[in-house]
Amino acid sequence: MAIYTTEELVRSFQKVARIRKGNKNFANDAGYWDGGRCEWGGSHNLKEDCETIANSFNKINSLKEIKEELQKCTSKSEYDIKKSNYIRKCDEILSGLQMKTGSASSMFWICIIWNHKDTNKTVESKVKVAREELQKLKTNLEKEDYKWVQEIKELNLEINKINQRMEENKRKAMKETDPVKKAALIQAIEEDGIILQQKYKKRKELGSKLIFNPDKYVSDLVEAMKKAIKRSRNKNKTPGSGGGNNNPTDPNASDSDDESSDDEDNNGNNGGERKKKDKSNFFQKNKQLILIGGIASLVIFYLYSQKNEPQRQEENYYNF
Repeated sequence: MAIYTTEELVRSFQKVARIRKGNKNFANDAGYWDGGRCEWGGSHNLKEDCETIANSFNKINSLKEIKEELQKCTSKSEYDIKKSNYIRKCDEILSGLQMKTGSASSMFWICIIWNHKDTNKTVESKVKVAREELQKLKTNLEKEDYKWVQEIKELNLEINKINQRMEENKRKAMKETDPVKKAALIQAIEEDGIILQQKYKKRKELGSKLIFNPDKYVSDLVEAMKKAIKRSRNKNKTPGSGGGNNNPTDPNASDSDDESSDDEDNNGNNGGERKKKDKSNFFQKNKQLILIGGIASLVIFYLYSQKNEPQRQEENYYNF
């Protein structure tokens, strides 16, 4: 996974935040997206927040090496120290990897802007997945002790010995001219092959306990945060105005705005049916008025045709 830097995140978020600049609905953003501070009452600016995000993401990424690092341990004391450090790191990430409901911070304790309910709803699902995987990793880590490392090392030694023995018997079998002895060597190779498969299976089971790949979780979080900024442009009320459901500090805020926005996004599925229904209701309610209008049009057309009838006859007379 590419390491996220503060500068990369700042550029990325500034680019999508253009839709909010100058929009009265986001007046409290103030200079947040251009290096200044917002007017939500916090003390963060975008660069500081992106530095916090980058450090947090890179800390998550460091957990990718947890299995390899623990397997390098040569003593129980060394293992216990590394294990404690990884558990502490998991706790720190889990603590920050959630959408806060306070009045001054959001995920990783960054600006309240990221805790606006639209942002919260968009990012929260990705946060939840990452937290679940991290919690699983922490739980597995707490269960394992140095015996786990010893078992893997012993299995590796046994696997190497079996491989060497099979290679040696292979060389002997290729040179052997006695059919009975050659058959015995081939049988020994096949028996070792079965044992080797069992050892590989056991090592795979032991090694799969502390595997953690953060690439997808981190990239999904970045994309979700960018998407959250884009989604906010469709909102009609000023965030934090204290009215309706747009109070970003209200943990009980309704998701009705988001639902209506989702409905608009799905116009391809529901829009046609809605338009047909509205059209049908219009004709039903105005049926009598439409009928009167049609009759009036026919009368006007008839009178107009009668008025011009003599003129057409006279023209026919002279033309004849």
